[in-house]
Amino acid sequence: MSNDNGIPTGTIETRPAGFVESGEQAAILRDTLVGAGVELGEYERQAVEWLSRWEWATVATICSWLARAAAVREPGPTVALPSRFNATPAEVDQHLRRILAEDTYLRYQQTVGHHAVAEAAKDVRVQVVLPDAPDRKQWTEVADFIDPNLHGGPYPAQLLCSQHEGFGPCPGAPRCTPRKAIKD
Repeated sequence: MSNDNGIPTGTIETRPAGFVESGEQAAILRDTLVGAGVELGEYERQAVEWLSRWEWATVATICSWLARAAAVREPGPTVALPSRFNATPAEVDQHLRRILAEDTYLRYQQTVGHHAVAEAAKDVRVQVVLPDAPDRKQWTEVADFIDPNLHGGPYPAQLLCSQHEGFGPCPGAPRCTPRKAIKD
């Protein structure tokens, strides 16, 4: 028996079948480690990338071991969830960073960014159709240039973090060091 990712959920008697691209294998392995409560350092993230190039049977077996070991250990302390009604963006960022793998969190940010920039480009186009709008052609070209539905994107190009310049690029993703700690 296997879970949704094809990871065996019980003891493995025969070689797991199938093929999964290395990028997806890396994401599955990182998600399994994060789900098991394992924090990854830089070298460990490199090891995940290396392991993800092995055949699927090996990666699936390793993920199965991790998931089964995590399932039988004593549960850790519960993580306080930010309130969905009054959480600050920084609290949401820190929570998502704890529960998601870095590439998954980046794709989440890019999905939100895609819609925000597309909406802004649409608003620019609406404004330039007004009779008294100056430089209609230039504004339309700018809107077309940044619109992720046409040419632009992805937005953001790299993971953003609440600890850097109020949501700037995160140099230490996924486990960053706040800017003030870097200066000390």
